[in-house]
Amino acid sequence: MYSIGVDIGTSTTEVILSNIHISISPGASLLPVTTIESVEVIYRSPVFFTPMISDNLIDLVRIREIIEIAFIESCIQKEEIESGAVIITGESARKENASRVSETLSSYLGDFIVATAGPKLESVLAGHGAGISDLSRKRNIRIINLDIGGGTLNASVFESGSLLASFAMDIGGRLVKFNSDHTVTYLSKRILFLIEKEQIPLKCGQKATFQALENLAECLADFSLQACGLKEMSESAVKLLITDYQPPENPDYISVSGGVGEYVGLTDYSDIYKKAMEYGDIGPLLGWKLNLAFQSFPDKLLIPAEKINATVIGAGTHSMTVSGSTVGFDEDILPLRNIPIIKSTVPFSEWSAFCSLTRPLAEFYPNDTLAVSIQGTASPCYQDLKILAGEIARFYEQIPGPVIILMKEDFAKALYQMIRIHTSYQKPMICLDHIFVENGDYIDIGTPVGSALPVVIKTLIYQS
Repeated sequence: MYSIGVDIGTSTTEVILSNIHISISPGASLLPVTTIESVEVIYRSPVFFTPMISDNLIDLVRIREIIEIAFIESCIQKEEIESGAVIITGESARKENASRVSETLSSYLGDFIVATAGPKLESVLAGHGAGISDLSRKRNIRIINLDIGGGTLNASVFESGSLLASFAMDIGGRLVKFNSDHTVTYLSKRILFLIEKEQIPLKCGQKATFQALENLAECLADFSLQACGLKEMSESAVKLLITDYQPPENPDYISVSGGVGEYVGLTDYSDIYKKAMEYGDIGPLLGWKLNLAFQSFPDKLLIPAEKINATVIGAGTHSMTVSGSTVGFDEDILPLRNIPIIKSTVPFSEWSAFCSLTRPLAEFYPNDTLAVSIQGTASPCYQDLKILAGEIARFYEQIPGPVIILMKEDFAKALYQMIRIHTSYQKPMICLDHIFVENGDYIDIGTPVGSALPVVIKTLIYQS
């Protein structure tokens, strides 16, 4: 299937098109197993400056033109797209029309295109797109990937291929913008406290010296290493955090992707001021200062396979997964989009109280269709499944929309059949396995691929 990734960032906008190869083969129990066999990027757009109508409005018309050019140049029809993501990242996610732009583009591109933005999801996609997830798995090591663009630093921590944590900070190359005569034209309000505290002479409408810009970049570079656990976190660094944060422990390596990552690991920085003037921001200076900061930790820096393209590649190639093959579903209600997930903490031993213990979580979404993630067990017996089936039926009596049950273990199809056989429940129903989620996630569920369903788990929608 063809997949598209569109990344509308603070500084730049990119589009990629990929071919996702799906395989269906007998599993250990001879049941068919549907897996993503490989992903091939078949088109990469040029890197465009993100088009803006004003400081607070994204140019939707120009963004759509960029996507249409990608279809023409790749010789792929829009109607052939079956998966992918439109993500608005960094400072762009805070623009007045960010939500409308994302939803409009996803509707234009198709039913199973994610319309989302947010630092947690961006962190994860960038880690995958930079190749860090695969590298940590192959080498059985822990790597922190810092994806630094124009507006935000989005970090993902991978160990042996598994995501351990993610966090984001207001650190980026375009938090300060200036014109050809060094006059500052923009200062992000997120860093005004830092400029005042460090007494850095930067002010909108006034000329900036390179020394002042260097001083700010040096502070931001130092905060980046602090967040990776290489130094103690300062009060100023903590103020720049956007998301929840737990200090990463003992990373084997740290990689830097994103536009700023293009300037980390270079051997020649003689034209760094020229590059800063060319882009009119501190991105190149921040990359240079990061490189200098890593000289105190020479064994920690790792150069990723992808830098500026990491997020858009992640969006186009890693935003989708497939469910297990032992699933049950009513196909006529598919596809489904933007379904909030509640994660039940009721253990297998207390399934008989599933309804009463889980119902309070549903009060956060009183008028929504809901998906419920349950804690299962490897081999539930017939009586256990019968009890759970009755509890699920009671839970969904007051929930609008279909029954949507998610689990990690391989008994979704058995549970689906048990609910149909042993309850009078007539609502449409979907039971999926091999699904890993957290409270606050959202899910998109597509139409069948073989005996499985393609799904997208969205970790965070919009960050204010």
